[in-house]
Amino acid sequence: MRRLSGVLLLCLALGWLGLASSAAAAPQKLEELRYRVSLGPWEEVALVHLRLSRVGPDRYRAQFGGAAQGFWSLLQRWLPESYESDMALEDGRLKPLRYREKFYSHGKHISKEYRFDYSRGVLEIWRGVDGRPAKKDWQGPLQGPVYDPLTLFYNLRLGAVGPVTPGQTLRVTLVPTPERGEMLLNIGPNTPQGHKVMVSLRKEDGTKDGPYFVFANAQRVPLQAWVRVMVFGKLAGQLLNPGEIMTGGLGTALPSLPPGGEKR
Repeated sequence: MRRLSGVLLLCLALGWLGLASSAAAAPQKLEELRYRVSLGPWEEVALVHLRLSRVGPDRYRAQFGGAAQGFWSLLQRWLPESYESDMALEDGRLKPLRYREKFYSHGKHISKEYRFDYSRGVLEIWRGVDGRPAKKDWQGPLQGPVYDPLTLFYNLRLGAVGPVTPGQTLRVTLVPTPERGEMLLNIGPNTPQGHKVMVSLRKEDGTKDGPYFVFANAQRVPLQAWVRVMVFGKLAGQLLNPGEIMTGGLGTALPSLPPGGEKR
């Protein structure tokens, strides 16, 4: 069972508070959020990070990764996972170009790459197993805006998915796997822990995942999030470095970084 991907869903969500290249260039880190993951009575089973970098003119890369800690690192099901998305900023919205996953499942190391070809209106999924070269596993139409989890997280923080208000339910189409699915965000009230939102995933066959509960601050960043899991109780993530959240909000920070430092 992919535990870190569950934490990704805990953390990704939730810039929901939209209330209101050069390949040779060295990436410029803009923000790195670090989370501690607990599971039931165990206070630190994993440490994960969520990093945003600028890699070229209007090109950005989001990376999520981490590893289990202590004796949890001895279990194969807790081997390190990583997720990465290359994105283009167009008209105030981040468009996914390539989305990559690496994880361990059913005794195998899996790598997947989602390739978004907007000129042809095609989405391809390439899959590799145990280090072997990736092969095309699926191809389908690329219709309307679809988001991988990382691109969705930053677009929610940008407010590019649309305004939301307390009491509203926001529905967002997720990238096919190849099954299509959507994320439902039920916007709740402000609480002492932060602005509350309940997140669930619904697949094409009607099955659901969640709910995940997230509490975000005024900068639209999740401070903590949790979901109940069988046997152990609660899987939770806690932000460790709130002082390093990008100042000024994501919407002002990205356009302020044009090539060559020139104003747009």
